[in-house]
Amino acid sequence: MSYGNAPAPPPPPAASHIPPKKGWFSRNWKWFVPLVVLTPILLIGLFAGVVLTFVFGLLKSSEPYKHGVEVVMRDPRAQQALGPPVKIGRLVSGNVNTTLDSGEADLGIPVYGSAHEGKVYVIAKKSAGVWHYEKIQLWLEGQPSGLDLLTHTTVSPEER
Repeated sequence: MSYGNAPAPPPPPAASHIPPKKGWFSRNWKWFVPLVVLTPILLIGLFAGVVLTFVFGLLKSSEPYKHGVEVVMRDPRAQQALGPPVKIGRLVSGNVNTTLDSGEADLGIPVYGSAHEGKVYVIAKKSAGVWHYEKIQLWLEGQPSGLDLLTHTTVSPEER
């Protein structure tokens, strides 16, 4: 049995009709480029947030901060001046330096009430392991004088 000649296979399609195969970057650049640009920005932002959280956490865990907050929350003149309820702000300014049994603190603690907002300034020195407070004053925004929360007196702008 003879089968004869088999027909020839069809010719391959013309090369002009087949698009060239795209590379990985050509297929994925729309998500890759924004990812490469945004990742460093997000990492820098995350790092800055961690550093700020750590620094503010250290300031807020200090004895002068806690004492200043306690004084302003218990002082009836401060409560009346700010307007209840009094809340403590997040962005504490200043510094606390301690070395074993000595140190110093100079803090500005933002406070808010229903009537006013202001800052509590705490200046203290630590000697022989004990904090001695030189100044705890409440200054309200827009007010010419402040309240000395240690001596329960009014403070003139010159004494600030």
